[in-house]
Amino acid sequence: MASVSLEDELKIAHTKMLSGKYSQLAVIDENGTLRGALSWESIGKASMRGQKLRVVADAVDRTAGLVDHHEDLLSQVSEIYNKGFVFVCDSDKRVTGIITAADLTQQFGNLARPFVLVEEAERRLRRRADEVFTVDELRQAAPRHLAAQVSSANDLMLGAYKHLLATSAHWNRLEWPLDHVLFLELLELIRTVRNELMHFAPDPLDEETLTRVEGFIEMLRIVDPRP
Repeated sequence: MASVSLEDELKIAHTKMLSGKYSQLAVIDENGTLRGALSWESIGKASMRGQKLRVVADAVDRTAGLVDHHEDLLSQVSEIYNKGFVFVCDSDKRVTGIITAADLTQQFGNLARPFVLVEEAERRLRRRADEVFTVDELRQAAPRHLAAQVSSANDLMLGAYKHLLATSAHWNRLEWPLDHVLFLELLELIRTVRNELMHFAPDPLDEETLTRVEGFIEMLRIVDPRP
């Protein structure tokens, strides 16, 4: 991880920040102990105070947060967004990395995208099912103990669509120019992904699975271009 010491000239920090596109650097002593952070913000504030800035110590922010690498990330979200970053340390309190607000945004975006895609798939399937099937037909696709509660496709679980569309007669009502068998296989993939997401599976979706989910959504958008 890029860092500077309190004694380094500011031009060294400037060069590291500009060349590495860093917004902040850890300020570390010879023992690897965090002494603060140097950021464009801290440099600007020091300059506004009329200080003569020559070395890192002249503009260091000594309130920089330090969290243990075993600590729960969610507990640090507020600090990261308020401060813009926190430094991560190992068991010996040596800085090993940094987590920024940009990192959080990207990570949460990665986690949220599968939820958004699956929700869109369900929404599009429900809309079309409501258009072409009766309530009685929808109820027949639901588990027996839940059938009486179904008043529209919105009440169906995603897995029920495999039963609803199992026959060629029902499938043909959708009027989608897609292969029946392959569609059901993809639908089963979406159902599996949804179940994993709802049970907070610890591992993120692999790229191949995410690509197939995105392809399924794009396919639905083409056969039914409505928003």
